[in-house]
Amino acid sequence: MSMKRKPPTGNVRRVISLGNNFRGVTTNKQGHLVQFESEQERKLIMLLERDPLVVDFVSQPETLAFLDGKGHHRKYTPDFQVWRVKGQIELHEVTVQVRRENRESLREREVAAQLICQQRGWQYVVHTDQTLPSGFEYASLDFLSAYRAQAYADTETESWWADKLRGFGQVHPRFILSQMDQSLKVALLLNSLYHMLWHGKVEMNWHQPFFWCGDLHPQASIWLPEEGMR
Repeated sequence: MSMKRKPPTGNVRRVISLGNNFRGVTTNKQGHLVQFESEQERKLIMLLERDPLVVDFVSQPETLAFLDGKGHHRKYTPDFQVWRVKGQIELHEVTVQVRRENRESLREREVAAQLICQQRGWQYVVHTDQTLPSGFEYASLDFLSAYRAQAYADTETESWWADKLRGFGQVHPRFILSQMDQSLKVALLLNSLYHMLWHGKVEMNWHQPFFWCGDLHPQASIWLPEEGMR
């Protein structure tokens, strides 16, 4: 879904096409439309969605005005503004590390944004392709993001997973599923598990393969949050 006219409410501009950049719009945890104009920005959106300390966030939140090192007036629009549970406000920028190192203009706008945020009592956070998820972590985030909606929440199946996992520590999901009775359906249980993994009600190792060839990886393991260190 791409934006063709006005940007979403709270966004000062639409995301732009840079030829082959990955761009689009999605909804966040508060049901607000959020734009992204790169794969790296989409990764950050998924992290913000999973972070229980993030209340809300908006893309393209405002345009900052500042003077560069030569005294020229410049403008800069950060990628996201984030609100946290204790009232903290942050501006977030997503960039490419090599580009950040080689372009003085990017470093200048970071310094300016940091100063503006300091004056407001906010935080300024920079993410790069080197710090955002990749590999197995990104693959799992991408897959599980489809199950974040409350439509996949089910009290009965969540209780079933919690009861079966309690006391086992880390275990393969198929071992737990082998204990199901005929009154439950595998698809329903897996949908519930994926929802619980996304919301942190069940833990997994994000840096190891979890899915493989349309099934659970032989090395996949899950556990209840309080039992992972056993």
